[in-house]
Amino acid sequence: MSIDRDQMLMGYAIAMVCLVGLVYSRWFLNSTKKGRWLLIKLGPANGLWVLRTVFLAGVAVGICLALDVIQPL
Repeated sequence: MSIDRDQMLMGYAIAMVCLVGLVYSRWFLNSTKKGRWLLIKLGPANGLWVLRTVFLAGVAVGICLALDVIQPL
C-alpha cells in the first residue's frame, strides 16, 4: 500500500505553514484583524494560547495526513 504523493505534499505543507504560524503567533495576534479580534475577545494570554493550540492541532493533522494515518476527504 503506497501513500499518494499529493497527500504527502499537502500534509507536510499544512504542517509547515502551521509551524511558521506557531513561530510568528505574536505577530499574527498584533498585526492581523483576526488576531486583534482574538485579543479583544479572549485577552492577551488566553488569545495566545488559543492560537497556539490551533496551530499545534494543524501541525498534528498535517503530519497525520502525510503519514497516511488519516485520509483526505
